[in-house]
Amino acid sequence: MGVATQTAAGSFMPVEPEMVLAAFEATAESLLLIEHDHILLANPACVKLFGCEEPAALVGQTLDRFFSPNRFCRDLFQTTQSGSQSSQCEHPSGEFDLRRPDGGEVRVLTRCTRFVSGNRTLVLAALREVRRADVARMMRDDELRFRTILEGAAVGIATCTLDGRIIETNPALSKMLGYSAQELTGMNARELHPGDFQQDEVFLRQLMQGERDSFELEKCYSRKDGSNLWGHLRVSLVRDSSGAPAFLVAMVEDTTARKRAEEQLRQAEKMEVIGRLAGGIAHDFNNLLTGILLYCDLLVHELDPGNRLRQHVVEIRMAGEQGAALTQQLLALARKDVPQPRPILLNDVVASTENLLRRLIGEHIELVTIPGPNLRPVLADLTELRQVILNLALNARDAMPHGGRITVRTRSKTLPGNAQPAVSLAVEDTGCGMDAPTRARLFEPFFTTKQPGHGTGLGLATVQRIVSEAGGVIAVESEAGRGTQIEVLLPAAPAAPPTALPTMPSSAEADAPVAIPHAIPHKEATILLVDDDAIARKSMHRVLRYAGYRVLAAPSGKRALAILAGHSAQVDLLIADGTMPGMGGLELAEKLRRQRPDLKVLLISGYQDAPVKNPPGAPVALIRKPFAGAVLIERIREVLNSQGELQC
Repeated sequence: MGVATQTAAGSFMPVEPEMVLAAFEATAESLLLIEHDHILLANPACVKLFGCEEPAALVGQTLDRFFSPNRFCRDLFQTTQSGSQSSQCEHPSGEFDLRRPDGGEVRVLTRCTRFVSGNRTLVLAALREVRRADVARMMRDDELRFRTILEGAAVGIATCTLDGRIIETNPALSKMLGYSAQELTGMNARELHPGDFQQDEVFLRQLMQGERDSFELEKCYSRKDGSNLWGHLRVSLVRDSSGAPAFLVAMVEDTTARKRAEEQLRQAEKMEVIGRLAGGIAHDFNNLLTGILLYCDLLVHELDPGNRLRQHVVEIRMAGEQGAALTQQLLALARKDVPQPRPILLNDVVASTENLLRRLIGEHIELVTIPGPNLRPVLADLTELRQVILNLALNARDAMPHGGRITVRTRSKTLPGNAQPAVSLAVEDTGCGMDAPTRARLFEPFFTTKQPGHGTGLGLATVQRIVSEAGGVIAVESEAGRGTQIEVLLPAAPAAPPTALPTMPSSAEADAPVAIPHAIPHKEATILLVDDDAIARKSMHRVLRYAGYRVLAAPSGKRALAILAGHSAQVDLLIADGTMPGMGGLELAEKLRRQRPDLKVLLISGYQDAPVKNPPGAPVALIRKPFAGAVLIERIREVLNSQGELQC
């Protein structure tokens, strides 16, 4: 049956199969008709390309006699037995080495078209010889493209032998690792990340066995200058035309910045968890310490000055105060403290802390203070500055178990980098010093070189936080066996009239009992005391009763409301813990002030946070746990006698 075609006159004539075959034969392009890898037809141009005399030399032959199978050309070497049309080939063209019957070879470019005729699946292949000049030009073009890609790539690229020896690199890899291309050539990849090749060996073996085409790993590389570089490594295997492994291509992306950011994120997450834990522990400690300090104050007043038990109570109280200092470090780590910066002269802070320093470091260590002249004030929190000095001095003391000298020096300097005026506080010791690994972890929270039970590892972490938040920097100079100097540089504040600072107690003053004043007789008041912690509540109750106040105590806000509902006495002051289950101190104050707007309120907190808002009425005052009995009574007097604003 022929195919109808339209003539110029408009009539139709059939196209016979002989006409199609004649066209196939007359085509100048080399054509093959293939079925199931066998040649069915070859036109004269194709016979000539194959170097044969007649088509009979090709017809019936299998393709593998003339071509090596190419994994990219499915159409040429695979035709289906099914009568249905096969799926479209992804690679309809490709290059092959054609083996002629006379033993010669020629490079040919093929284009394949698969089609179905009746119930037969056939492939029509058009072949064209790739001449030597064309091959040379294409090779030059390929080389140029390869060089352009290699030289301009932002990632490091290297070609390597199968055993890992570097053949060639691009500029990006040289820049990453600090080696020149000449230095890298011939180097084995193992030299760039020594001791980190076990997983590579497994993956390379899988590459050679054809189990994978490539692999990826995170690597820490050693740069020429000794520093480390993190890189994401991708390795691919290149095979030759026969499918045998030829060489490796490695690409390295510099991930150091990302690795550092990930580490900072992990550190931030760890600090957040530690902060929450520290805040919770500090809150519980403050309740316990409040009871310890208040009961110690009560005991001291009940014991005669000559009673030998009195000194024991004083020592217990001092231990409680040291526990209070530890909770402040925990709260600082948890960032629960709100600093109250003001212009302060650093020399005044050192002078006011000197008595306590001498008591803490012991008689076997000499303390020398060298104040600098004409220092400008710094904008900082007084309590935090004292904490910096104490922590640095105690750290220096612990480095000299057999005695030595601590020098505290202040002077005017400038901040590094911007020459901004600054004030320096340097604490030097003649102790054991530190090696490089210890210096690298010096300010890490909970890191300590002391024996278990002799240090928390929070002191220098707290110092770093305080200095950083004040806009300052810390410099450390230390070598093993040669002592240590830690220098704190704080930005200088504009000159302002300095405020006189109270001197911290000396050894004798610290042993003196803390007096609990009595309430003024004609000014007796009724206090509603609300705290969910039994130890804190009971100890405050006894101190208040000892001072002469009438006290109504409740363990919760709900219970406090019930007590007031059944009590006819006038309540002059509400003392309540700011944070309690169910109903906090602020919420309780708000409910009570709906009935009595002028009710005085003193909130208790383990933190230094001021209340977010005041309930209607007079301002709310704040006292921070733990506190001494005298401090509590004095604060109550201030609140009861206040007529307006209160200093929280």
